[in-house]
Amino acid sequence: MKLHHLRALVAVANSGSIHEAARALHLSQPAVTRSLRDLEDEVGLMLVVRTSSGVTLTEEGRAMLRRAELVVNEITRTEEEMARLRGNRQGRVAVGLTPLAGITVLPPAYNRFRRAMPDVQLDFAEFSSPQLVEQLKNGALDFALGSSTDARDFASLRCVLLATFPMWFAVSRRGRLAGATQLADLKDAEWLHTGPSSEFRAFLHDLFGRAGLPPPRRVTRCASQTLFYSLAVNSDVVTSWTHLALRSEAPSDELKTLDLLEQPPARNLYLLYRESTVLTASAEYFVTCIEAAVQDEHKAMVSADGQ
Repeated sequence: MKLHHLRALVAVANSGSIHEAARALHLSQPAVTRSLRDLEDEVGLMLVVRTSSGVTLTEEGRAMLRRAELVVNEITRTEEEMARLRGNRQGRVAVGLTPLAGITVLPPAYNRFRRAMPDVQLDFAEFSSPQLVEQLKNGALDFALGSSTDARDFASLRCVLLATFPMWFAVSRRGRLAGATQLADLKDAEWLHTGPSSEFRAFLHDLFGRAGLPPPRRVTRCASQTLFYSLAVNSDVVTSWTHLALRSEAPSDELKTLDLLEQPPARNLYLLYRESTVLTASAEYFVTCIEAAVQDEHKAMVSADGQ
């Protein structure tokens, strides 16, 4: 089993066609076809099905793909690290995240990292928690920053608690909900959140149930932080935010906290790795920058509480 066989399988799976896979690999179509056939002959299984509309993987091919992606990604990462050590280039770091990381520790960590490593290629990709797990397992990411109220969401990964962020409900200062004085005023509102829907719905069900009110009918999950912010300031929705977001200049001008509500569950931010991962020097330094950003924020919070 050779590396170019695995690269051909991964490329075909990603593109859905021999033609596009050949373009991505800078090979001829016959060369890609030959690699796939050689791989099938070696493992003794049919891995792909060729049709007039393209190429799909068989069940055995999908099982093979999970292993192939990990091998190809790790080899690529090793090649980049060796090139960095030879002085040919600075390397690449791929970081996965859920929305909480993007509005808390990542911006200051990024600034610190860039001052020391201005030429490293950085790739940030936002995913749901299950997607983060999958992307880490197949080696597409160096590490990830995931948020949850329970570390068991990442039980199959190496999971390090970085920080816990209290949350507050907020509404647009310009909207009609800004005048709410009691929970009943919010019973017909739309509730927007970024975490798991079942967890958020359970919290709202309990919150309204204790007040003798039916739970909200409209609960919407938004995985895009940009859209989440835009809807929060321009629509009549109830959203949840960390203190870091609320105290920054723009959100504090646009959003009003709903002090009449109890706080939603705090969110934990975790540093996530695949169990067997070996970080490159660039990725290790980025993790160091993230840890420093967490420490700086903790000191700022302690200082603010003491004033």
